Amino acid sequence: MKTITIDSLEWQAEDDEETYTWQEAMEYSLTLGNRWRLPSIGELFSIIDFGSCNPACKIESCVSSYYWSSTTSTNYTGYAWYVDFYYGYVRYCDKYYHYYVRCVRNIK
Repeated sequence: MKTITIDSLEWQAEDDEETYTWQEAMEYSLTLGNRWRLPSIGELFSIIDFGSCNPACKIESCVSSYYWSSTTSTNYTGYAWYVDFYYGYVRYCDKYYHYYVRCVRNIK
């Protein structure tokens, strides 16, 4: 798997071009093993490129679409936070929507 390092985190350089519900995204990240996980909303926020759009992402192969974070909404546990990498918006929605996944892990 190709990776890219940004701000002390190792990211998948490419996603698998599939979309998942939030639960499926969490399970997918576990299948990668070796400490890979779904990023928190803060980590996902850190790769937004606010000087760009379509995509607004620091990772070149990012799709101009929605990517799940691991962060569940505090007030609505059936909702999770995501980033829309078309414009770089951060929002939350129902966990049953199908969005892309970009996994991350801490550098040793």
